[in-house]
Amino acid sequence: MPDAILVTGASGFVGSHLVAALRAEGRQVFTHSRANGDIASGRFDVASAERVGHVVHLAGRSFVPESWQAPRAFYEVNVVGTVNVLDFCRPRQVPLTYVSSYVYGIPRALPIAEDHPLQALNPYGHTKILAEEAVRFLGAQFGLRTVIVRPFNIYGPGQDPRFLIPTLIAQALDPGADAITVRDVRPKRDFLHVRDLVSLLVATLSDRASGIYNAGSGRSVSIPDLVGHINAALPAPKPLKSTGDERPQEVFDVVADVSRARRDLSWAPAVALDEGVGDTVRWMQAQPAAAR
Repeated sequence: MPDAILVTGASGFVGSHLVAALRAEGRQVFTHSRANGDIASGRFDVASAERVGHVVHLAGRSFVPESWQAPRAFYEVNVVGTVNVLDFCRPRQVPLTYVSSYVYGIPRALPIAEDHPLQALNPYGHTKILAEEAVRFLGAQFGLRTVIVRPFNIYGPGQDPRFLIPTLIAQALDPGADAITVRDVRPKRDFLHVRDLVSLLVATLSDRASGIYNAGSGRSVSIPDLVGHINAALPAPKPLKSTGDERPQEVFDVVADVSRARRDLSWAPAVALDEGVGDTVRWMQAQPAAAR
């Protein structure tokens, strides 16, 4: 059986961490990123495809506000691109790990288990639900072993600066900002460091992995608490301010039930929030100010 791993979206935030971790373990890794061509158009070809023994599919568009501005591009890349990857796996019977997202909408109860009803709150979320359906349906029809991982809120070094934690840290590091400003301080989220997500993705390469797994820390953190961790990593703390803006259909609290991954894969989050935030702060401090 071929044992090389193919990672799509390999140059992205999670993909770059995953590729580095796999290679550090001595695994052979093939990569596909935007520079290799559009995953949603034409054939999805990979050099040395016959040596691929597992695919981890990370490629996709992910910034939620953009999905309202350009929904077609999200459906093309996130849904059609996933179908193309499944078609690549089909003739070789290559197992697939598909990295989805938080797809539960407004939770009915906490913590949120994998059998919670799905609800799209934006086009991005809808594309991930449709892609999951393609993975389940075509995977079953093609006879593939498939795994779906649903990350909650991932953070860490290298994340797109438009996401929450990098945005807060950038304000904390900005000498021209007298405060860390957010729209609404009420929402709480379940934050998982990218290293912990990577360890879960590596665990899905095992034959015992199958089905759907949440990826989260198992606890929710408020924005004031999060800012407290950021301030603790810096010599000059800044106050938190809110503009008072409210988003429609806001989700005010999420907590991932990760007991299935603990039971099936012996996986557990290992990076504490203070360690992970400090790690991210130090990485951002080392970047040019314009890159923040």
